Amino acid sequence: MRFLQGLIFAGLNAALVGAYCYAMVGKLEPLKFHPERFVILPLMVITAVVAAGLYPLLRRLASRSIQALSLYVGFLVIAVLYGILLWIQFPDGSPWSVLLALIGAHLYGWPVFLAVLFCHYLFGRWLLSPSTS
Repeated sequence: MRFLQGLIFAGLNAALVGAYCYAMVGKLEPLKFHPERFVILPLMVITAVVAAGLYPLLRRLASRSIQALSLYVGFLVIAVLYGILLWIQFPDGSPWSVLLALIGAHLYGWPVFLAVLFCHYLFGRWLLSPSTS
């Protein structure tokens, strides 16, 4: 059951990020250039991996405020990993891509981060319940 809950947790987070990116295609300047290849798919995969890695930690934390802080740290990790990916993907990329990804995440990513927090609030007791085996 824990494995299934972890998959649901990672899938829910990745789906929220993917849906948000898809909804913003054409509305945000960074999403006008090949959004599927450079934004939507990479962010969904990175989010799923970070969420799956964060899940065991969140299960052990009792306080919802500490869980929310951990989700924010996950948000930062996703931005850093995405910046590293951009740095590697583009031939003229630089280490500044990581800083730009962090800034971009804070400029454009707050709505989806708040949606993740809201879903965590709604489903957190079921997904992170320590008594379920």
